[in-house]
Amino acid sequence: STTTSNISASLAEAGYRVIQIGCDPKSDSTNVLRGNEYLPTVLDSMRDGGKARLEDISRVGFGGVLCIESGGPVPGVGCAGRGINAAVTLLRELKLFEEFKPDYVLYDVLGDVVCGGFAVPIRDGITDRVYVVSSSDFMAI
Repeated sequence: STTTSNISASLAEAGYRVIQIGCDPKSDSTNVLRGNEYLPTVLDSMRDGGKARLEDISRVGFGGVLCIESGGPVPGVGCAGRGINAAVTLLRELKLFEEFKPDYVLYDVLGDVVCGGFAVPIRDGITDRVYVVSSSDFMAI
């Protein structure tokens, strides 16, 4: 999350329109960019049953980076990948990418991926590249 947020901030300072989507159930990917301001997650807004609006689930953070947190399933029920799938589907329905017209969208995926749900942005044609950033410790390998 630190690396992703720094990349987002650098791209924004260079004049690009950036969206950072946190894809970790902890929902802390964009904390630094938005000064720890509370941000309801996409999945929480979907669970509440109301019609989610983009302004309800996003905040403009440092340098104009649009911050979104997908959130996760209720603990013990489902996997984070399914949550990402639901979040991406909602963001497409809300026409996020057409409305905001980003130059870059960064998906910050948690490090302990255990399912294929995180491939959704690639499978659905929302992204065309993936960069894996890892530390050099044994657990990361």
